[in-house]
Amino acid sequence: MKKVLLLMNAQSGQGKGKELCYKAVEGLSLLGCMVTVFPILPKHKNLRTEELIKKLGKDFDLIVCAGGDGTLHYLMNAILKEKLDIPMGYIPCGSTNDFAHSLGIPKDLEENLRAMVEGERFSYDVGNLQGRFFNYIAAFGAFTKVSYGTDQELKNNLGHLAYLLESLRTLPKNMSQSIPLKIAAENFSEEGEYIFGAVSNSYSVAGFSGLPGQNLQEKMNIDLADGEFEVLLIRSPKNIGELGEIVGTLLRGDIPEDHPYVSFFKTRYLEFQGQKPVEWTLDGEFGGAYKTGNIEIHKKAAGIMLPKIEKE
Repeated sequence: MKKVLLLMNAQSGQGKGKELCYKAVEGLSLLGCMVTVFPILPKHKNLRTEELIKKLGKDFDLIVCAGGDGTLHYLMNAILKEKLDIPMGYIPCGSTNDFAHSLGIPKDLEENLRAMVEGERFSYDVGNLQGRFFNYIAAFGAFTKVSYGTDQELKNNLGHLAYLLESLRTLPKNMSQSIPLKIAAENFSEEGEYIFGAVSNSYSVAGFSGLPGQNLQEKMNIDLADGEFEVLLIRSPKNIGELGEIVGTLLRGDIPEDHPYVSFFKTRYLEFQGQKPVEWTLDGEFGGAYKTGNIEIHKKAAGIMLPKIEKE
């Protein structure tokens, strides 16, 4: 009998976590699992993800979380911090669930639960920014505050639309923002002023497939376990014409190596140095503010249960 720890974030995705709790327990039990359930309550010291994993994690064969990508972010960090070789299961019920889409987690709950119990462990790369891990993206600049700054009640009522409305509300401020940085990576070194930067390991960010476009995704051969990040840097536009060129380039998904405003490349690490602390978001959660720092990749450091791939 497989012992499963199920952590429920009832605040995620318009309250979907509460609805899924019984169904998840029933489904896992029918698959022969012994299930222990805890709510995730960040304001309660003993019911935070990191505390639950620290005290209980080693006693289970599988640790499942139900919530958004932020919920999975904290679970993955807690498991790696405790150095536990235990796979995760993920029941996505947030507002966007970007990483769930990239992983190919089944949308059908019964199929997803069966994959957790009878499927295959998929080991994927994770990033590390100044000692904190992230599953799929570390970003700075325009719109990065939207993911963790949008009111939870608004997200519960409107879902993904809440992010779009908040993005529109902050558009004037974001477009005038300019962040001077020195950036160094493999085969890349530059000093400039940026409105946005992202170090990612994903097919989808903010609910939009492709970063920055489906065509580029195919050209860059994005792989969640290849030991490399995909980096997108957008330099600050000086006028509306340059902004239009940036938007058009991203929509086309075709970025020349010598593009004056946008860079997109692969690397195993990235270093940055600024004139003042820059705020970062990690998997949609606030990741701290740093004047200097580095981002490195840990190849196949985290494991999650997915459906078995049929071999031809």
